[in-house]
This record gives sequence, structure tokens and C-alpha cells, in this order.
Amino acid sequence: MKFPLVQLSFLTGSARRLLAHALVIFALYVLVSADGLTASLIYRYGDTGQWFMNGQFLLQLGIYYGWGYWLFPRFLYRFKPLPLLALILLTYTGVYLANYAGFSWLHQTVGFPDHGLLSVPRAKIWSNLSLMWHRMEQHGPLGLFTNVSLFGWNFLLSFTYPALLLAFKALYDNMAAQISNAQLKQQNMQLELGYLKSQINPHFLFNVLNSVYALTEEDCPPAAQLVHQLSGLMQYTLYETAEPTVPLQKELQFIRDYIALEKTRTGKRVDLQVSLPATVSDSVHIVPFLLIPFVENAFKHGVQRSARKSWIKLAVVVDKAGLQLTISNSKPVTPEASIGGLGLVNVRKRLALLYPGHVLQVVNEPDCYQVDLALPFDAVR
Repeated sequence: MKFPLVQLSFLTGSARRLLAHALVIFALYVLVSADGLTASLIYRYGDTGQWFMNGQFLLQLGIYYGWGYWLFPRFLYRFKPLPLLALILLTYTGVYLANYAGFSWLHQTVGFPDHGLLSVPRAKIWSNLSLMWHRMEQHGPLGLFTNVSLFGWNFLLSFTYPALLLAFKALYDNMAAQISNAQLKQQNMQLELGYLKSQINPHFLFNVLNSVYALTEEDCPPAAQLVHQLSGLMQYTLYETAEPTVPLQKELQFIRDYIALEKTRTGKRVDLQVSLPATVSDSVHIVPFLLIPFVENAFKHGVQRSARKSWIKLAVVVDKAGLQLTISNSKPVTPEASIGGLGLVNVRKRLALLYPGHVLQVVNEPDCYQVDLALPFDAVR
């Protein structure tokens, strides 16, 4: 959780996140410890009350982080009401069982006064505690579903402060999403403007390539095949990527054509191992040009100009779980200034904006560079 109103420019991104989490934890601890119930428990029962308060703090901290960083991003922000409600109810039940166990331990350790004998205002909280425990004993571990007061009391005891913090976090997440969407729209507008400015020359070149292909088809089939593959790349780039997503099958064919052109350029200097699915369902879509930068990066940095042979390994798997891409390449004996470059930086930004559920791992070793990318199935459909 970040705080956009506080400008801490002297801190790094990681330091700001750690500071924000520390402030949230501290705020929740203060709220729980200053609550009338826990303060009275500590005053009356000393260390035993302190242990109960610590347990409540950890329980509420788990609610905040479990809901705020797992439940909400996966179900609330993606508008999946049925699993969201089911998991909220499951959590609510689990918290009630934890409270039931905690009050059972508290009752066995120190006992509760008889709420029927307490009438002065100062003892009201003890009367309420005794009454709640009496109802818990009466209705059992599932009393949450048979007694309305227990249902409401469970929320007041363990969900009030996490709900308050979660409301602020949800508001912030919504603002951050709106800012990200606005930035993405602005970037797309800039890309479209650049595309319109450069559209005339690519169309002209595409037509020229078709003419060259017609001239070389009979006299030099290998050259004609090369021109045909290059023409296919340009056709995909110009005419088939206007939509936000494209069939994954077309993206994979684009990669095949690109690799074929690179093989012509590199010849026998690279040992190439490629494993791509032969067919993919037309219902599986992906953002265009999302995978090709990883392939370009491997050829750019993995193929050496020395006599030593280089290697590139590429594997793409599409199954029920989603899409998995693994690509690795050898590195030059003399290391380059950097591996990756602007292309992969942009890919990381696109993945963060468009596929928040992705997993990207990069291994940069002295003699090998490897990228592992996993996109959940619902993200590539």
C-alpha cells in the first residue's frame, strides 16, 4: 500500500513500500491495543489479556493482507462475485472459530464474571464478554449461523479495523488503476500516431516485396521463400494487429517466420532448438508482439560473431493452466554492457499493465541468459 500524498523522493521504491507496510502494521496495532475490549482485558488479566490482544492483532493483520493482497485483486477487482462471497464467508467462519477457541482458552485460564451479577456501568464490558461466551457455549462452534448477535459481534471484534484499512486500500487501488489506464491510453495514442506517420513507407515496402517474390519465385526459390517470409511478417504487422488481442496461433506463426529469417542470417553459427505448439485453439488470444521481444533479445545477444558456436533454446507450451514460455541463449565470452535493453523494459511494463497475474523470471548467469514467462489461462483467452 502506497501513500500518493506523501512525497518521499529520497527513498527507493522498495523502501517506500516497506515504510508503507510498517505504517499499516503500526496503525493496526495501535487500533487493536487501544480498543476498549483489549485494553480492559489487559488491565484486568495482565499477561493473559496481553496474549489475547496479540492474537487478535495477528488475526486482523492476516485478514487485512489476505483480503487486500490476495482476495481483492483476484476476485473483487476482476468482478467475480460468487467466489468472492464464498471466500469471504469462509474467512468469516474461520475467524469466528478462532475467536471461539480464544475465548474458550480465556475462560479456562482466568474465567469470566457472571454477567447476571454485574450491573454497574464500569462492569458493562465484563457483562458483555460473559454474555458472549455464554452464547458461544450455548450455540457451539457453528453459532455464527444460528445467532444473529454472534454474527455481528464477530465482525465488531475482528473485522472493524481491517475493514477500515481495506476501504482505504481499495480506494487507493482504484485510483492507481485509473492512473495506469490513463497512462496506457496515452501510450497507445502515441503509438497510433507514430504508426500513422510511418504507415506509408511500410505499405510501399510490402508491395515491393510482393513484386520481388513474383520475380524470384521461378529463378531462385530460396530467395523467393525468404521474401515470402518477410512479406508475411510485414502483413501481420500492418494488417492483423489492429485489435487489442490477436489469436495466439498467429503470434506463434509470426515467431516461426522471424526465426526462419534469423536462421538464414546466422547460418550454422547458432545451434537452434525450437519447440512451438503445432496448433492452438482460435479462442486463445494474446496481446500482439508480447512474446517476440524475448526471441529478438535471444538472437541479438546470443549469437556471437566469433568462431565459437552459440545456441538458443525456445519452448512454448499452452495447456489448461495457461501459457508458458522458456527461452535461453548463450552469452558472449566478452560480456556486453547490458542484456535486455529497451525492448524488454517495455515488455515488463506491458505485462504489468495488461497481465497482472503473470510470472516473469529472468536468470542472468555468466554464460547463459534465460527467461521464463507464465501467463494464466484466463489472461490469454
